Amino acid sequence: MNRNTCARLLALGCAAAATLAIVPPVASADLLAPRSQCPGQQNIHAAERLQEDSLRCLIDHARERAGVQKLGSNSSLEPSAGRKAGDVMRCGFAHTACGNSADKWAHEYGYSSGTSSWRFGENLAWGKGKRSTARRVLKAWFRSPGHRATLFTGSFEHLGIGLRRGSFAGHRNAGVWVLQVGCRGC
Repeated sequence: MNRNTCARLLALGCAAAATLAIVPPVASADLLAPRSQCPGQQNIHAAERLQEDSLRCLIDHARERAGVQKLGSNSSLEPSAGRKAGDVMRCGFAHTACGNSADKWAHEYGYSSGTSSWRFGENLAWGKGKRSTARRVLKAWFRSPGHRATLFTGSFEHLGIGLRRGSFAGHRNAGVWVLQVGCRGC
C-alpha cells in the first residue's frame, strides 16, 4: 500500500483497509493475559521500556489466544514507534502528527527499504493516569473494530511499540502509545 493511499484510509485504520482481516470471534476478556503474567501492565510509574515490554507481552498473549502468530520486534519499527509517540506528544493526537505521513518514521528507519512490497498498520492511544496503562490501552483497542483488526491481522509479522509520558492535551501524567505493525515482502 503506498503512502498516499494509507493516509486517505487512516480513518478506517491502515491495517483494516490494507488487508481483509479476519478478526477472531474470541471475547475480549478471554484475550487478556492474567494481571500477573506481564509485569508492569498496570504500573504507570514503571520505566517506559518496561511498560512497552508489558504491552508487547499482552499483545503476544492475545494473538496466541486468538490463534494468530506472535509478532517479532523489529529494529526499524521500534524506533519508528518511539519517534511517532514523540510527534503525537508534541503536535497532537493524529496519525499524521506534525504534518508527517503516518508511515514517515517507518520509511526513515528503513522498514520499507530493500523490498518491493510491504504493509503497515498503526494504533494510537492516550490516557491520563491509570487510563494510560498497557492493560487499559489494549482493552480499549479490543473495543474498536479498526484497532482490533490491526492487532489481529495475520499477515503482519513485526511490531514496534512507543510510549511517551508527560503533559498532553492539557493533562498531566498522560501516556501516549503508538503500536506500529508491518510485514515486508507480503
